[in-house]
Amino acid sequence: MNYNTMRTLYEENQAGNFYDLLAGEYDQMMDWESRLERESPFFEKIFREYGIQSLLDVGCGTGRHCFHFETLGLETVMGADSSGKAVELARARAAASGSEIQFVQASFTDVVDTVSGRFDLVCSLGNSISHLLIYDDLERAFRNFGRLLSDRGVILLQCLNWDLRLANRQRFFPPSSHLTAKSEKLFFRFLDFHDELVTMNLVIFQQDGSSARKWANRIFSTTLRPWRREIIRMALEDSGFITVREYGGTDLSEYHPAKSSDYIFIARKAFSTP
Repeated sequence: MNYNTMRTLYEENQAGNFYDLLAGEYDQMMDWESRLERESPFFEKIFREYGIQSLLDVGCGTGRHCFHFETLGLETVMGADSSGKAVELARARAAASGSEIQFVQASFTDVVDTVSGRFDLVCSLGNSISHLLIYDDLERAFRNFGRLLSDRGVILLQCLNWDLRLANRQRFFPPSSHLTAKSEKLFFRFLDFHDELVTMNLVIFQQDGSSARKWANRIFSTTLRPWRREIIRMALEDSGFITVREYGGTDLSEYHPAKSSDYIFIARKAFSTP
């Protein structure tokens, strides 16, 4: 697929549109309480090790990680996301809870035009970076992150271990459910692999509250770029970063291309003082 074709596809398939359609249902797919409890030791270690007091989460969704980071003692937390609906939900939650976290609508490629200030950590979690389809935009995102870092700041990105998924053509993710007093939802995600891109599909099965307990379903799809580790590292280098640590998950395991479910890396600007 040539550059212009991919650029057109990217512009027609912005990630924000996908998450706008899902609105609050995306949060229902996650067991946030268990996830944040499981991930907390990882982030506590990172914050302590790199002296993090201020953080910007790009691709923050409805801000669940941001609210958790606030409880870990950071002085400043800010979130940015391309989905206007997600940002609305995050702001509403902040207002209801009395949180001072600021949320703005911004994408990876224009966040530097919307966000002011400098942060000890700029992060992107949950495979959000894969919504960038073009190498130039991946590099641009990293350069933007660098412009938002404090002198000794670092970036942290989490994405799927695409080297493993591409090698094994792993299509399916474990299903999840959301139960209320009146109905039940089942969430099922799967991938379709193409030459250079993948389609991520989310099917939501919903059972109504009637005595017949009928099921209906809806499907949402978005296009992803499966960024391999070697390409990410090249983009980091081209953007003036050096990788200082790699993990295979928030369990603090070492990254292994044939075993790790995730690829997480920490990088700092090449001219920064270690």
